[in-house]
Amino acid sequence: MAYAKKNNEMFGRIRNIILGGVMLSVITLSAFGQDTLTLERSIQLALEQNLEVQQSHLRTQNQAIDLRQAKHNLLPDLNAQLGHSFQIGRNIDPETNQYLDNVTTRSGGQTLSSSLVLFDGLRMFHNITQQAYAYRATLLDEQYAREQMALSVTRAYIQALAARDVVAQSDSLAAVTRRQVERSTLLFDQGAANPGDYYDLKGQYANDLNNLNTARNQLNEALVALFQLINLPYNPKIQLASFQELPTTPTNTFTEEQLYQTAADRLGIIKSAENWEKQAQFGLKAARSSYFPSLSMGAGLSSSYIHGNGAYIDQIKDRIGQNLGFTLSIPILNRLQVRNNVARAKLDLLDAENNAQTRQNELQQATSQALFNLDAAKEQYKNLVDQVKNYAESFRIAEVRFNAGSINSVEYLVAKNKLDNASANLVIARYQWHLRQRIVDYYRGELALPQMDSY
Repeated sequence: MAYAKKNNEMFGRIRNIILGGVMLSVITLSAFGQDTLTLERSIQLALEQNLEVQQSHLRTQNQAIDLRQAKHNLLPDLNAQLGHSFQIGRNIDPETNQYLDNVTTRSGGQTLSSSLVLFDGLRMFHNITQQAYAYRATLLDEQYAREQMALSVTRAYIQALAARDVVAQSDSLAAVTRRQVERSTLLFDQGAANPGDYYDLKGQYANDLNNLNTARNQLNEALVALFQLINLPYNPKIQLASFQELPTTPTNTFTEEQLYQTAADRLGIIKSAENWEKQAQFGLKAARSSYFPSLSMGAGLSSSYIHGNGAYIDQIKDRIGQNLGFTLSIPILNRLQVRNNVARAKLDLLDAENNAQTRQNELQQATSQALFNLDAAKEQYKNLVDQVKNYAESFRIAEVRFNAGSINSVEYLVAKNKLDNASANLVIARYQWHLRQRIVDYYRGELALPQMDSY
């Protein structure tokens, strides 16, 4: 009876841990030292190290360069050219323009030229606006990539925490069975235990050890997945900081329409699609600009040098010439290139419009599903709390009766397995609630992220 009382006290402690959870605050990395990883630190590392986020950042930088170049295309160009030549044999005298035989002449020329587009059907201005919208869209795409990465890290971190708690629970439940096996072994050796009950308990203990091993493997897989997201080598010594306990009252007051509108206003996914649509609209305008004539202006300075006719610098000064000209280019037939470019631009615009509409639909569906999942997770957790409480009491009674010899091992193990399964489901449901709540927070724009660099 003393042994049964000890078992009851031990299981009571296990039950209290399962039902109450671990009441810990979110502890920062500095408080634990370098061997502890918080969710906030994991998100920060992923935003700094993850390849997808870095590639999105590089795309933004490239688009910023494209925008600068579109603006710089309005500026005139300026080019200088220097040349020097040697002629041997029969050639033209550069000064008299007469043919000479069997002579060697040396001459050179210098030019400085500039040109400026005066009118091109507003193509360059449309291109600037197009690149500006593309830059904004790329910025928002980077923001969206960061938001998605933060959400993925949150999901991986919570899954790792759940796996860790499942390991701890599996170890505790295996310890309960081990105690029973130890007790039954003593009775069996004395001939006071039913052989069937004894071997049933040993089989159950082996099953509990297998469950513990599976739980440890799942924990390792969850940790590896987390380290893949933060793009760092796997370190089994790293510990994860726990969350605060779940709230006991509902925290969400958003309707489906309110959550969708908030997500559309605060997240990058919809704004990005809208800017890509604007970019395609001005791309079409830029393509149509090629139907118009273009007018450009050119100006320049030129000079020359002939060996033997005086000093180099003096000749350059004396031979300086100036020019100014205008060029009007009228497109008549260019193998229908402009027409085909316009047709492609129309298709790009249609694709951007379809993408924007699809993103709106997907976000509306995702926000509705997020609220539904959160309500379902809360309900499941509350139901499992009641289930574990009832199964815990049932198992306590079964354990007392089994220790007293009133029931056999089958009835005892049935009660234990019910409690084990319900307890495992409760651990998973607890973290599922955490995850579903954080997904809703993400759509509400309350997922704190470090500020992006400006360009």
